[in-house]
Amino acid sequence: MAKIKKHSNPEAEEVTTPQPKLNWSMVAVVAALAGILLIVNNFRGKTDEFKNKTIPNAVKKVLNNPDTKFEITSVKETNGVYEFELKLQNQTYTSYITKDGKILFTSGVKMDVTEKKAATNTAAEPKKLTAKDLKKSDKPTLTAFVVANCPYGLQTQRVFKKVLEEAPAMAQNLVIKYIGAIVDGKITSMHGDEEAKENLRQICIRDEQPELYWPYVNCYMQEGKTESCLATAGVDSAKMTACTEDPKRGNAFAQKDFAAGAKLNVSGSPTLVLNDTQVVSEFDFGGRVPNSIKTLVCGGSKTPADYCSKDISAKEVAVSLSVSDDAASAGGTTTSAAGCAPAK
Repeated sequence: MAKIKKHSNPEAEEVTTPQPKLNWSMVAVVAALAGILLIVNNFRGKTDEFKNKTIPNAVKKVLNNPDTKFEITSVKETNGVYEFELKLQNQTYTSYITKDGKILFTSGVKMDVTEKKAATNTAAEPKKLTAKDLKKSDKPTLTAFVVANCPYGLQTQRVFKKVLEEAPAMAQNLVIKYIGAIVDGKITSMHGDEEAKENLRQICIRDEQPELYWPYVNCYMQEGKTESCLATAGVDSAKMTACTEDPKRGNAFAQKDFAAGAKLNVSGSPTLVLNDTQVVSEFDFGGRVPNSIKTLVCGGSKTPADYCSKDISAKEVAVSLSVSDDAASAGGTTTSAAGCAPAK
C-alpha cells in the first residue's frame, strides 16, 4: 500500500489509499481470446488460399481442360483434410483434398453417416461381382447409359473409344444409350435443355448415320463444339435435323433408349448394363479403364473371342470435356465410381 501525506495539515496522520489489484483471471481471458483470434485468422487465411489457389489448380489438372468452367464453395477443414463443394456443369460434388494439396478425392464416404445407416439398415451390402457372376450370352453386349454433358459419362464414352482403338473387333459388343424422358412431346435430360438437345443429336446420328457416330462423339468430347464437330465428322446436317425435328424419328429412337434404362431402374450417368439384363460396375473389375470393359464383355460371353486372351490398356482417361484423352496426374489416380444423378 502506498502512503500519502495530507499537505494541508502537516500534523495530520499519514493515511493510505488502496491501489487496484491486477486481475490475473481477466488477463488470462484476454490472452486466450487473442490466441483464438490469431488461430481463426490463420485458419481463415489458409482456407482462403486453398479455395482461391490450391483447390482450383488441382481441379484444373484433373479436368485437363482450361476452358471447363467450375466453382469452388464451402471450404472447411474436416478429419485432417479440406472438404469443399465443386460445382461443375450444373452439378455439385462434395470433394476432398489433403492439406498439402497433393491428393484430390472427387468423392468420399463419411463413416459417421455410414455407421448410422448400418445401425438402422440390416440389408446386406451389394456383393462385388466376379466373372462367374456375369450373365452369359452368345453375342455379348455392354451398354453404357449416359447423358451428353455429364463429366463421368464423357469419361466412359472416352473409355469405350480407347477400347475400340485397341480392339476394333469389340465394336459389335459396345453400345451407347442415353438417359432421359419425353414430357409433352419434348425430350428432357438431367442437366437441362441444351443437354437434351445434344442427347437427341447423338441418338439421331447413331441410328441414322451410324458410321459417323464415333467420329462425331470423339470430336464433341474435346471441347463440346457441336457445329464444328458436325462438319469435322462429315455428318449430313440436313438429315440429322430432319431426325431431331420429327417426333416419329428422333423421339421414337430416344424412347427406346429411355425405356431400356427404365426397365432396369437406370438413372445415373454412367451406368453399365451387360447383355441388356444385368447392371454391372467396372469398378468390380479394375476401374473405369479399357481393360475392365474388355473383361466385362468377355466375362459375359459364352464363347470368349480371341481378343479376350489379350490385355489392353489399364490407363485412366480424362474426365469431362478434354482435348487430351489421358487423365491428368494430380498426386494420385481417381478410383471413385463417380457419376451424375438427377437432382432430388
